[in-house]
Amino acid sequence: MTRNLALSLTGAALLLGSVTAASAQSPLTARTTATPTVIQPSSSLDIFTPRPSRRTTLEYDVWDELLKEMVFYSGPSLRKTAPRPANFTGTRVAHGHTSSYRLEGNKIVFESMEEEFAGIVGSYAQDLVDIANRLDIASLPRNEQLAFWLNLHNALAIKSIADVYPRSKPSTAKGPDGLPFHDSKRVTIRGVALSLRDIREGIVYANWKNPNVIYGFFHGDIGGPSIQRAAFTGGNVGGLLEFIGDEYANSMRGYHSANRTARVSKLYKDAAPWFFPDFDADVRRHLISLQRPEVAKDLRKTAGPVRVLAYETSIADLTRGEPMYNSPSQVQTNGSQLARPLIQQALREQAEKFRELRKRGQGGTVIIEDIDTTDPDKRVGAEVE
Repeated sequence: MTRNLALSLTGAALLLGSVTAASAQSPLTARTTATPTVIQPSSSLDIFTPRPSRRTTLEYDVWDELLKEMVFYSGPSLRKTAPRPANFTGTRVAHGHTSSYRLEGNKIVFESMEEEFAGIVGSYAQDLVDIANRLDIASLPRNEQLAFWLNLHNALAIKSIADVYPRSKPSTAKGPDGLPFHDSKRVTIRGVALSLRDIREGIVYANWKNPNVIYGFFHGDIGGPSIQRAAFTGGNVGGLLEFIGDEYANSMRGYHSANRTARVSKLYKDAAPWFFPDFDADVRRHLISLQRPEVAKDLRKTAGPVRVLAYETSIADLTRGEPMYNSPSQVQTNGSQLARPLIQQALREQAEKFRELRKRGQGGTVIIEDIDTTDPDKRVGAEVE
């Protein structure tokens, strides 16, 4: 019999508009009918090597709801760089995001996230950790394991960024232990202290052969894969990873050409030891498998070795972690209020982008506002190797 593990949010009301949460005596509770497996602590990541032996499934309804509150949908790439934003009246300085990739990839609305909501995200991540300390995650079906690690990583990344916000480049932040952002030990499972990099590279990259897994991790910056408004599950993980990979491989931050030279994201170079040993040939083959015909045609026209793009490390929010005064005489009291002009600017740019996408109405571009996690597509439920 398939066992079911449900993560439930009790007593917390998520409010539309600003990302807030009503106080609750017990923000997160976990229930499981599965018998806990007792495993001795280990200092090695080998303890997380998949060894499926049970049919336990995990549900992430709470994470689904939290993501829908946090994620701002940006739509597919226009396949062109964004122009420099207009300066605010009375100043020569351009505030907020100035990156030419700023209109690509979904964003987390950190500028509107209240401390209590960030605390719920942290509590949810800890709930996942508690479950992993009671259940042997490595014994679950492979897709269940993969979905668990992707969701845990992303919850930890979002909470870690919220803890140091506002900050324009989250990757430059140090963790509580003084280590770099991606190397700071965030949680301990089965006696093993884990960083974001440990989860990505030491567990997932080391144990899954499908390069699409690289798209499931939210790095917190514009240059990385796009965070989605749906949680990963054992049933949707394969199709959802392909969907994210499609957006990334067809985006300017993922690939573009210049002077007949292919330029690809640093994401691919970082993952090369696991998925792209023959970097030029393997990355080309992988990108073409995901790209629309016109983008793949452009890649095939390039010559010489593939080059790595300058990676955009600005935070994936709407304001680049920058509060903005409505007038020079204002006193900073509320980050959300001060960021309002920058948010309005970002919304205007996004509206213009969607107008252009609708005007094109061709080239295989489809605007998708949400992911249906019950999509009957044959890819859903297929095991990710």
